[in-house]
Amino acid sequence: MSGPRFHVPEAGPGGRVSLPEHAAHHAREVLRLRAGAAVRVFDGAGAEFEATLESVTRRGVEARIGRVAEARPESPLRLVLALSPLKGDRMELVVQKATELGVAEVWPVVTGRTDAAARPALEGSRQERWEKVASGAAEQCGRAVVPRIAPTSGLAAMLERSFEGERIVFVETGAPPLTARPEPAAAAALLLVGPAGGWEGRELQQLQGAGFHAAGLGPRILRSETAALAAVAAAQLLWGDLGRASV
Repeated sequence: MSGPRFHVPEAGPGGRVSLPEHAAHHAREVLRLRAGAAVRVFDGAGAEFEATLESVTRRGVEARIGRVAEARPESPLRLVLALSPLKGDRMELVVQKATELGVAEVWPVVTGRTDAAARPALEGSRQERWEKVASGAAEQCGRAVVPRIAPTSGLAAMLERSFEGERIVFVETGAPPLTARPEPAAAAALLLVGPAGGWEGRELQQLQGAGFHAAGLGPRILRSETAALAAVAAAQLLWGDLGRASV
């Protein structure tokens, strides 16, 4: 079935659920759906269901969940994208497109040269918005999994997080291409992209000490948002499912 899909975290078999406010608005005002419309709902953790809208009013949209539906498979590569927060809507663009490309998690990481306009993310000021962007992107691209957006942290705090898999930091010059890296033994990769101002020397030393390997993304200097998405696409093509047949 190709049709409207909605992320409802509390979705479960046989239940009756209310669509989140933003999803309800989209169903009612944009898609112009009415009671009786067939849709799908998914819980964001991998479960998807067929459903029928029972009521569509200004006060909300409610659906009755039916049988379990087959969800699209996730990438065999567990991909975590860590990046310096970007100002304006550029971070939202990265979250949206990274979700479409199959990332499992996004880790915003404030570094020494993170733009001052993006630093309020440390206080959680953009967390809810980024989560909504990821939710909407999953609805659009057919994923039943919504990537986790981690709370924004500093670099030192990020390095204390547990991660089993390949660790790669992208630098502008002097590093071999991603194609030179072997396939991750643990089928997981943490990709770290820095701010527009680049990495400080001490930060690269910290990263090297934490097991990160440097890699490049070609001969051109890329904007941070371009580098982040290029890194994800390259990793999915090399080790994930980007080059596989569609289902």
